[in-house]
Amino acid sequence: MPLSPQMPAPAIWLEWLDPMSVVNLIAVAGTVALALAAYRLLGTLGVARRAQWAAAILTLPSAAFNALLMGQCDAIYVAACVMAVAMAIERRHLAMFVWCGIAIAFKAQAALAAPFFLAIAIRRRVPFHHWLAAPAALLAMMVPALLAGWPPADLATIYFRQAGTFSGDIARNAPNIWSLAGTISPAYAPQLFGLALAAALGTAATYVARMQVVHFDKAGLVGMAALAVLLSAGLLPRMHERYFLLADILIFAFAVAKGTRSALTLAALVQLGSAAAIIGYFGLGAPLVALGAVCMIAATWIAAQPLIAPHANDNRDGSHRIPPPHGLRGTLSFDMMSAPVAGPRGSKVYVWEQDA
Repeated sequence: MPLSPQMPAPAIWLEWLDPMSVVNLIAVAGTVALALAAYRLLGTLGVARRAQWAAAILTLPSAAFNALLMGQCDAIYVAACVMAVAMAIERRHLAMFVWCGIAIAFKAQAALAAPFFLAIAIRRRVPFHHWLAAPAALLAMMVPALLAGWPPADLATIYFRQAGTFSGDIARNAPNIWSLAGTISPAYAPQLFGLALAAALGTAATYVARMQVVHFDKAGLVGMAALAVLLSAGLLPRMHERYFLLADILIFAFAVAKGTRSALTLAALVQLGSAAAIIGYFGLGAPLVALGAVCMIAATWIAAQPLIAPHANDNRDGSHRIPPPHGLRGTLSFDMMSAPVAGPRGSKVYVWEQDA
């Protein structure tokens, strides 16, 4: 397959390679970059044997299918987003915004995590000039393409032109509620576009607001970053099955950091949801996509519980005689309470840890 005559001149050397080989090599390289980013994030979380856990990223169904079967390079922008989350946890906000800009430069889907970074920036009162690092990084990433001869107007509007793709569909095999609506009523579902957009924007605003008053430890922040993606990809219209990859990786890192059976169960739900949707994309039909949607919706509901029903007392300072939560919701809570310490007459007192 010859390259397009509009291809920038420096890329002509690729003509001697099989185009599909080039695509697959880039996809595999992106997955390796993702594993390295996960290694960095797990190190920030203080996870033991992080090299082995980061390597396990390569075997996750969603990551493997994305690179090897679908030939997609989503792992590249996901790697940049994972680095941005690591910088957020370390309170390196300038670097966080730089990585956000780099992620957007590769794919617009990086914006699915935007509610998390917006919530962090507002909560911590990050100076506005730090926010400008994101568009600055995006513009800097465009420079090589401009130097290679890419038309500036075409480069600046590429995401706007892509927005109209698949405009007749409410969802494209995405494991979310709109795929279920499309399965139940294929003719009526596209008319729900306005409802889907309003639901996504309203939920994002609520997420940002709740993030200002609920406190989390480091692992909990990773869980909240994953939740931002789950909510965005789960409620926005015209989503694809692979748009949940970032949530897959972040919830995996959260589960590894927590190390509890319930957290691993949550990660398994997300992985099953993504894998079922991707397999359905390869021709096994709507039932698998619907199964993936059910798993993903259940995982999103569980992950959202700390924001939906936070503890009665969110005061960061001092100790509180608040009984530990019970049941699945309590077990999976991202809120970090220390082990009980001895209180008066043998009672147990639970102490909130500082917000990471």
